[in-house]
Amino acid sequence: MSIVPDELDARGLSALGQWLRNELRLGIRHYAIGRVTQAATWAEVAPLREPSASGRERARAAPHGLTPMLISDEAGLPPLCDRELDEAEAREALAQLDERHVRGCTRCPLHASRTQTVFGVGCARPEIVFVGEGPGAEEDAQGLPFVGRAGQLLTRMIAAMTLTRERVYICNIVKCRPPGNRTPTADEAQTCWPYLARQLAILRPRVIVALGRPAAQQLLQTSAPIGQLRGEFQEFPPPGLQHLGLPPARVMPTFHPAYLLRSPGEKAKAWEDLKQVMQFLGIPIPGRR
Repeated sequence: MSIVPDELDARGLSALGQWLRNELRLGIRHYAIGRVTQAATWAEVAPLREPSASGRERARAAPHGLTPMLISDEAGLPPLCDRELDEAEAREALAQLDERHVRGCTRCPLHASRTQTVFGVGCARPEIVFVGEGPGAEEDAQGLPFVGRAGQLLTRMIAAMTLTRERVYICNIVKCRPPGNRTPTADEAQTCWPYLARQLAILRPRVIVALGRPAAQQLLQTSAPIGQLRGEFQEFPPPGLQHLGLPPARVMPTFHPAYLLRSPGEKAKAWEDLKQVMQFLGIPIPGRR
């Protein structure tokens, strides 16, 4: 519960509204209680919902004389998974998140041009999760991530690690194809972030491989270029997301397979990044004795 200062003028209320909207994009629910001057209205803090019965109970317990408002989770999403699930439980939790929330999502303009959403595929209790930026044309048609040319290269990269797609989990930061396979915008990535956050909370990987700049920047909450980020483990969640209660992991940023198709000379660098992941997880590197 957040207690708003006793009085907020129009400027203060506008700032509060912007902060709350950013929090909502991260999937964070706040119960904000406060009093407003006549210079501003609660409408300026949209989106708001009528307090539920439990919300009204909390409001009645608030300090006397304060006007309550309730900011609920966007799209009615469930809370983050806060315990380790076995594989069957995790698979069911992922299926429920997909079926009840992602497949019918209309929270951003990307839904208007999609054929279908692309949730994720693979082991429900993986050590490694590969996160890309968004579905392409083949992925949009099949409803599966990384099945086009870039996906075929990713499959070979996973095989080089002596793993299979069935032993890892693969998903994207956005679940709908951006038109023309363009890079997702920051707003699109942020709008879809609550889904990815809940996937990661269910999956609880030891390592997240961020494929390309958009994925690395979203996961690490940074604007640094991928060339600067790649090749070094980063802690997850980063400081800007630690208040969410996400399970800890290590993030290895590396190049996206689509970039490697365009720039094959960079494949050696990506392989060095993946070898660091293997070393961290205790996976023998082929060719070593």
